[in-house]
Amino acid sequence: WSTQRDTRLNREALLALGPETLQVEWQVMGNEAPNAAGDVIWNQRLQTGYMRFSGLPKNNPGVAQYQLWIIDADRGAYPVDGGVFDIPHDGEVLVPIQAKLAVGKPKAFAITIEKPGGVVVSDQSRLPLLAPAPE
Repeated sequence: WSTQRDTRLNREALLALGPETLQVEWQVMGNEAPNAAGDVIWNQRLQTGYMRFSGLPKNNPGVAQYQLWIIDADRGAYPVDGGVFDIPHDGEVLVPIQAKLAVGKPKAFAITIEKPGGVVVSDQSRLPLLAPAPE
């Protein structure tokens, strides 16, 4: 519980930075998570952010995991791995972003469903959520 509370406080602190922190709503793609909602926040200067989900189906980590991809305008066709995560329960879930590389200019954030442990390159065949950044 304390981890979720700390995550919520850190998320609120990023949002308090105002226009410096990007906040984008998730858009449902396909039919794997039709009731999913929430948002992603990202602070470019601090290179950190959080994802908020509700209605994203729980996963069995031994079968499949969710993975965040940050589509970076400065990297062309190669998105930045933002971390592998699980949805352990129904209701709201907050997940910190763990970008593996520095992000130059985020164009979008994408959630894919991958094999346990995630992948280095996703074919994005299972893409339940997308959050396009404003131009």
